[in-house]
Amino acid sequence: MPRIISVAVPKGGTGKTTTTLNMGAALAEQGQRVLLVDFDPQGNLTLSLGVRPGDLEHTAYSAITYFLTRFEPQLDLAIRPTGAGVDLVPASARLNLANDELAVAIQREYVLQKLLAPLAPRYDFILIDTLPYLGVLVVNALTAAHEVIIPLQAEYLATESVALILDQIQLMRRSGLNRDLAITGILLTMIDQRTVINREAITYARTVFGSQVHIFDTMIKRSVRFPESQASHQSILHYDPAGEGARAYRALAEEVLHARQA
Repeated sequence: MPRIISVAVPKGGTGKTTTTLNMGAALAEQGQRVLLVDFDPQGNLTLSLGVRPGDLEHTAYSAITYFLTRFEPQLDLAIRPTGAGVDLVPASARLNLANDELAVAIQREYVLQKLLAPLAPRYDFILIDTLPYLGVLVVNALTAAHEVIIPLQAEYLATESVALILDQIQLMRRSGLNRDLAITGILLTMIDQRTVINREAITYARTVFGSQVHIFDTMIKRSVRFPESQASHQSILHYDPAGEGARAYRALAEEVLHARQA
């Protein structure tokens, strides 16, 4: 069975897409078979990999709508290989429509889980990029996942969003939607240790959350290389393979792989 990991926190700009893409590429570099699922209607993961959502017949949304009418999973039709060494389930803005359609669906929280089930033998890791707010699509991603990685931007205002996702994970467990949902760790992102406020935010995050959940040793520093790589439709490992960002995501992949034995 693959490890299914949702990258989730209800705040924009924390590095969810950057982490999904580059951690996936780093795991693939280690020989892992990786599927990335773009479950955000903004489609930033899809665009970062050079896929134009408007050109696609099959996407995450089309798989959802087909399943809701036929109860047959056909997510495999949407899978596309990419130059990053990972496969992709793309998303388009039409995924916004799934909010209303899932709201009235039978067992609406389990749709993504059922779509992914037939794909399990093909992959070692399935990474799900999620929306920056809580709702039925994020609940689907958390129901389908075995684990969650929580990106935390190194600033005080971001800590409340981490508390919200931790509460949501507890709700998933208590409600029975996903009793075994685990937290792989909190990933500190957008780091600039030259600033006092960043250093204080890192200390604060480790103090507040470190006793509750694992915080990765790896930290992702702020760098213009990340938006440059995405504009070039490449992972940071391909765009700047010897750079600090690539080294950081390789280190994160090692931590995630080690967590399998933890």
